[in-house]
Amino acid sequence: MMKKTLLATAMLATTVVAQAEISGNVTMASDYVFRGISQTDNQIAVQGGFDYAHDSGIYVGTWASNIDADFFNADGNHDPQTELDMYAGYSGDLGNGIGYDLGYLRYQYPGYSDANTNEWHATGSYSTDSYGEFSLSANYSPSLHFFGTDESAWYWKAGYDNTLPWYEIGVSASLGYSTGNAFDSDALNDSYTDWSIGVSKSVFGVDLGLTYTDTDFSDDADEDALDYLSDARVVFSISKSL
Repeated sequence: MMKKTLLATAMLATTVVAQAEISGNVTMASDYVFRGISQTDNQIAVQGGFDYAHDSGIYVGTWASNIDADFFNADGNHDPQTELDMYAGYSGDLGNGIGYDLGYLRYQYPGYSDANTNEWHATGSYSTDSYGEFSLSANYSPSLHFFGTDESAWYWKAGYDNTLPWYEIGVSASLGYSTGNAFDSDALNDSYTDWSIGVSKSVFGVDLGLTYTDTDFSDDADEDALDYLSDARVVFSISKSL
């Protein structure tokens, strides 16, 4: 009976491994831009993460980057150097090119736990062979701590991705809108829109990317540190899947 139990356990473990995929990635970028705002004070970012995805649609992962954002250190007492994200969710395909993704993400900042932020998201997508993939997503945070407020916030985003038939060049575009009580508070003062357009190409086993990003973040926002961090910029990146 013991041998049968061990054999069954081994077979189950083998099946689970066969139905799952573990992947990793590492990236170096000229800047870490998040929702149109530089998180590294317009400096180089080194990033990487690992993902576990099961055939059932369940996934978990972690991702990290160096940061140097002035708005974290408004009082001169806090200056976190790392962002460590952990996330989990469930994604699937409804057929006819329609997909969905529901999940949870936690932003963590070692050395400054007051900035740790929870966020929930829901994404719907539509893919076609001829026109690429279109997506719409909604992110909700009950307390937008990484912007120094306990108020709630929404982030709405429309995205587009495709691969051009010429030289297999990838193209992407996005339009995002940050709003909610957090952006009506004294801490931020104004909702804002961000947008980006980029191209990418795989060369010798690495992915090269070039992205233009900008925002309409108000220059009279109380958070003066955000003014120059949200200006237009071009970001170059080189990444490798593991």
